[in-house]
Amino acid sequence: MSLVGKSVMYTWHNIIRYGVVKTEEMRGSWKYCTVDWVNDQLYANAIEHLNSLRGGEDYTRHNYRVDELLFIDVNKHLKSLRDVKKKLKK
Repeated sequence: MSLVGKSVMYTWHNIIRYGVVKTEEMRGSWKYCTVDWVNDQLYANAIEHLNSLRGGEDYTRHNYRVDELLFIDVNKHLKSLRDVKKKLKK
């Protein structure tokens, strides 16, 4: 089963990232994916800061082992977020 086109979530240092799997490849017995992230400026800023602290080397992640990604149902997440928003208005 191909994972390309599936929606995912990934948390890095309390930064929640959302995206869509772009590519996948097997490496030994593990599947790795690249992800097309959306609204990812917070992560980009954090990585830029990390790179500056560590001598300029680029620590941006490009490949993710499949077990690091949380595959999500976008509609269920949106419903939950709407429900949270309703509770906040009360």
